[in-house]
Amino acid sequence: MPNLEELRNCFPATENEFMGLLIDDEKCVGCGICVVVCEENRMNEEVIYGKGGRYNDELVLMIKEGRVRLLDVKQCKRAFDPPEFCRACIDHCPTSAIEFLSQT
Repeated sequence: MPNLEELRNCFPATENEFMGLLIDDEKCVGCGICVVVCEENRMNEEVIYGKGGRYNDELVLMIKEGRVRLLDVKQCKRAFDPPEFCRACIDHCPTSAIEFLSQT
């Protein structure tokens, strides 16, 4: 499992400052619940109509190759200026595969 330093290396410094998102591939079963409950994703027609699957710059998360993938962390409510509190993907994940790491 990556540590916070490894996560920081994955994202540019500006993205690190507001959040760290960890998706555990070992726990993810690819159910897609996180994709559907994400408010920012639901604003996308592909997700609303259950088509999903296509790449879209406006999506936060999507299922690709059977696992959830972070597409654009800047689309997450926690990345807004000011940040908005949201734990929808975490709270609805049946396998606890998603977590936010505090940036301390």
